[in-house]
Amino acid sequence: MELLLETADELQLPDDPEFRSAFMAYPEWGTRIAVLNSNLDNVDEDPNMPMPKWDWGVPGGPYMG
Repeated sequence: MELLLETADELQLPDDPEFRSAFMAYPEWGTRIAVLNSNLDNVDEDPNMPMPKWDWGVPGGPYMG
């Protein structure tokens, strides 16, 4: 996450809080899911569950299901 933020700074992406919140929402969500799933012997998720949608909309998480 830190490297991603450093890269955003290097690329001179906007640094206002609203943009950074939206920018970081998806990787933070993915990281949390990866950590949760890495601690499971069996994943109980439905294999037909659709991939969550993400966009630059309202901050608070990428899942819009």
